[in-house]
Amino acid sequence: MTIGLFIDGAYAYKAFGRDKINYLELRKLIEEELGDEVDEGYFFNADDNQAMSSKLHNALSFPYPKGPGLRVKNYWLQKKQLYWPNHLGGGPVTHPEQSHINYEITTQKAVDVGLVYHMTRSFHKRKWTKLALFAGDGDFHEPVQNLVEYENVDLYLIGSLNSIADVLRPYARRIIEVDVEPVRTRLRFVDRWREGQAERYGDEQPV
Repeated sequence: MTIGLFIDGAYAYKAFGRDKINYLELRKLIEEELGDEVDEGYFFNADDNQAMSSKLHNALSFPYPKGPGLRVKNYWLQKKQLYWPNHLGGGPVTHPEQSHINYEITTQKAVDVGLVYHMTRSFHKRKWTKLALFAGDGDFHEPVQNLVEYENVDLYLIGSLNSIADVLRPYARRIIEVDVEPVRTRLRFVDRWREGQAERYGDEQPV
């Protein structure tokens, strides 16, 4: 087993679009395309909706081949109030019609650092020779460069060409595009129960 699989959950959601991803099918696709088996797989996320995230994370961690068999690392979100730059007054950015509403920006914290840490640790412990990286951030450039150029690891990027950083692309042997056919249709998560109910009830959805 010579594949290390590392998934940035927020990037995967952005690259795939509005539909949910079937991560079990993603793992199967990666193993087919790379001709090897996943040794260790990780999913990195930052979500403060505990009810929704715990359901997803439980499904992701279910052992392969019944589930994707991923190790989930959930970090945290940070909210920060937005302010105008000093030359524009420096005050808080507020709603144009309701000045008591201040705009905030929500960002993930520690996800990128966690991914790099676990990716490099996993490589040095497991010595996989192929890296399947579902991420597009240019911040991963140097650790990826080190694995490819000095550790002889083959990199396979997963995502959308529109959102994978230019600095990552030269190190990849191949890019698996999840937003184009036939890959997109294969990876789209289908809730069989809900679809069956939709056929039974027509346009009316049961409560």
